[in-house]
Amino acid sequence: MTDFHGSVLECIAFLSSQTDGEFEVREYHPKRSLSANALYFKMCSEMAKALRISVPYMHNQLLRRYGVLWESDGQEIWVAVPNTAEAERNADENEETHLKPTSKIFKSKRWYLLLKPSHEFNSSEMSRLIDGTADEMRQMGLIPPMDEDIRKAIERMEKKERDSTLSI
Repeated sequence: MTDFHGSVLECIAFLSSQTDGEFEVREYHPKRSLSANALYFKMCSEMAKALRISVPYMHNQLLRRYGVLWESDGQEIWVAVPNTAEAERNADENEETHLKPTSKIFKSKRWYLLLKPSHEFNSSEMSRLIDGTADEMRQMGLIPPMDEDIRKAIERMEKKERDSTLSI
């Protein structure tokens, strides 16, 4: 299988030169830049250090405020967790599964909403997370890593998304 990325006209020209095979045409979505992810985790780590809490706890708190609900077939995903202090701590500190607590309790279970992990965010979702985190840093009296670096990282992500056209 050959991957070909290009503009609509480049893709049409490529396909018109092919004599055999079946092709799938879909919109190309490049992965988010690692620099945006690194920038976010740098800010998250600085906040955690200032508050004397763990980075996973800080990350989960930020995802709960600025993250995105994970959906399946357009439906949010609910998770039932024992309604105990230990289960709540585990949800707060979990590095792989990110849960947002709700006020719904049934029998001995608290219901949580499953959050999308930040490595799955598109550029606009990541931009919201970075902007919110930077705002919170300022409210804490911390200086986010050069505000200009934040702006440039977001612009790079948006440019990559705009520049992507079709993938074959």
